Amino acid sequence: MKTSDVDFHFPVLGFTPDKDIWAFPDLNTLTSCGPKTLREDMQADMELVGADGCRWIVRSLRKTGRAEPLAIWLISHLLSTPQSRIEHELDPMAPVTLDEVKARVCQSMELHPGYYGDTDTVEDEEVQSQLASVRSAKSIAEIQDVLGLDSFMAY
Repeated sequence: MKTSDVDFHFPVLGFTPDKDIWAFPDLNTLTSCGPKTLREDMQADMELVGADGCRWIVRSLRKTGRAEPLAIWLISHLLSTPQSRIEHELDPMAPVTLDEVKARVCQSMELHPGYYGDTDTVEDEEVQSQLASVRSAKSIAEIQDVLGLDSFMAY
């Protein structure tokens, strides 16, 4: 199935094979990326989890065009990284509960504490505070807000 065939409930979290977490607040963000993401196939095998617990695995993605109008694309091509519009090929997976999502997020945070605190240790005070906030989160949107996750669109 393609991205356009899915009725996503946003935000969507993306779990990479190396246990990193990306966040997609809306369809525009989910279906756009930079050249590095395309070139290095960075979303391959990413597991997407919607705000409602529905999930999919990304089997492939392909560029379908520019993500911005031509004038903006030209300016971004000169000054920053132009974004491409993409479409994913997805396989549906069994839904997950919020508690399962929280456990996966905490596992990722413990594997990559430097992303969430001032040091590379899970004992970092900021990491511990964020772990506690994730464990008490009432929704996937709250998890995204707590961690300030993004989708690395410049890649």
